[in-house]
Amino acid sequence: MTFEEASTRYMDVFGEPETMIRPAGVKLILKGQEVPEGTCPPEEYQGTPWCGAVRIAVTEDEVVVINKNNVGCTAAAIALGLVDQYQTEPLKGKRKYTSLMDKPASPADFTNGLVYACKDTNNMQFALFGKKDTGRYETLGASLKAVSGMAGIQPAIMAAAVAYPAEKLNIAPDVVILAVKPKQALVVIQGYSFLTGNRFEMSTIGIRAVCADMTAFPFLKQKLNGSFFCLGARALGGWGGNLLGLGMPFSTFRMMVTGMEKSAGGFPYKAYP
Repeated sequence: MTFEEASTRYMDVFGEPETMIRPAGVKLILKGQEVPEGTCPPEEYQGTPWCGAVRIAVTEDEVVVINKNNVGCTAAAIALGLVDQYQTEPLKGKRKYTSLMDKPASPADFTNGLVYACKDTNNMQFALFGKKDTGRYETLGASLKAVSGMAGIQPAIMAAAVAYPAEKLNIAPDVVILAVKPKQALVVIQGYSFLTGNRFEMSTIGIRAVCADMTAFPFLKQKLNGSFFCLGARALGGWGGNLLGLGMPFSTFRMMVTGMEKSAGGFPYKAYP
């Protein structure tokens, strides 16, 4: 089952394409490998965060290439393996996330917990919302604990991450990302569980939702994961408030689609309120 076929069959299960967001394919490009043909120049997406790139890909029918030169979020650059997590120099140029700060934070500032505990560590130059910003975590300890649980492809072995709809690139993705409403998520999870009885277990924390929870985690763990999106994905990436996200290896997506089709008679979607 190709990605395009799987994507079409996934959409067909619901029978309401007007309410659906297409699956996003993610291809991670190792250093030294070529970026697939058919992509737009990375310069066209200067400063775009990875969460925004995935949204653009499936809502605007684009192939979006994100690399260390154009990625708009330092945290995503770490999660996707584009930069060393202990790099002490901030990423240069326009970056949608760190541009909100009085002084841009380096990858090391994220990894060492200073950004997410900016108030506790007296690093308010990294605050996003002015003097009243509490930071994402109350203490440095809480921040370091949170960061330690965020999936990341390290060392930095990736040259680029490509987000695309199935119709745009004839390649198999490493990861598939779904943006769904809760009612739609129910059908997806039922399809995932139908063939095996496996439970869906979600690991998320409200930070690095698309880059870590829905891209790096499925890639590294080779298992399904989910998130309610995060501050950056909603405020900067443009994801709507009525959506949640799921990320999975392509092999899991294919199995899920098969399960969704086979279980349709027992879980009639149109009967759901």
